[in-house]
Amino acid sequence: MIMKNRSDSLKLAGIEAAIRRLPQGHTRREYLMQQQKQINAGIIGEEVLNKLFNRVKFNFDYFIFHDLHLKSSATFQIDTLFLSPYYAIILEMKNISGHIKIRQNHPQMERTLVTGQTDYFKNPVGQIMEITDVFEDFLNMNGVSLPLYRAIVFKDANRSLQFDEVTIPIFGPQELPHFIRTLPRELCKLSPLELSDLVDVLLSNHREYIPLPIVQHFFIESKDIMPGVLCNICQALTVEKRFREWRCRSCGMVTKTAHYEALRDYALVLSNKINNREFRRFLKIQNPREASDIIRRMKLNKTGSKKTREYLLEYQNMRPQK
Repeated sequence: MIMKNRSDSLKLAGIEAAIRRLPQGHTRREYLMQQQKQINAGIIGEEVLNKLFNRVKFNFDYFIFHDLHLKSSATFQIDTLFLSPYYAIILEMKNISGHIKIRQNHPQMERTLVTGQTDYFKNPVGQIMEITDVFEDFLNMNGVSLPLYRAIVFKDANRSLQFDEVTIPIFGPQELPHFIRTLPRELCKLSPLELSDLVDVLLSNHREYIPLPIVQHFFIESKDIMPGVLCNICQALTVEKRFREWRCRSCGMVTKTAHYEALRDYALVLSNKINNREFRRFLKIQNPREASDIIRRMKLNKTGSKKTREYLLEYQNMRPQK
């Protein structure tokens, strides 16, 4: 049973917002587009596992969690956790094509395409070993003793693998059901009640990952981020405030809520706080009173006194009031 699906990736949303708001020739734009592809590849990989678990069933109780963010001795993220009364399996999903070379004690994984291009990524062996250690800490903190297994799953069939002798299994999705069925189940470690309690603990301790603003994470100058309200129709930063509505001067699109999307971009790319002056600059509003009126209607939480007042842009709550 799938208990938790993948959450919307705020990092991906921030990268996409930054790409929209950087000039075409900006030096960091291409790098951001590469990051966008990597995250999307990971999402596709997890969708493959979802389809697999929806199709394949096992004759014992089990629960599946995608994209778990937990904290023990450190904050950590698990791509996919397979939990049963007998054991838990940590799965690290990779959606990378080409010739893959993995070395046990090397910090990077090497990928070579048919074109001869070579790229380097974090070594998943080191990643999954570290995640296993801190997840074991998490279980111990919650009074749970459970055998832990781990595996690295490569989604793309269009790849070849070369790796040193490693203790961590590396295979494709089609081999995963057999791997799960061959793990020992002679001794039940958790009663049904204990298993249910652990599921509740995992779900209640999960915290959505809130990344740093993109300009900080990727070392981009804030001044390079183009202000303005984006048109959802023609994708141009040509939407202007007209009385109680927003109108695109390029295509004529009219809406009353375009500022929400702009401020969500601001929260992800620049900062989760904004003052009235910066609010007007970014949304290109001339009248301070008009800006204050919009802020009041949005019911934004605020900090500071009148002269130092800032408004909190909480991404998950940046939706028009119904």
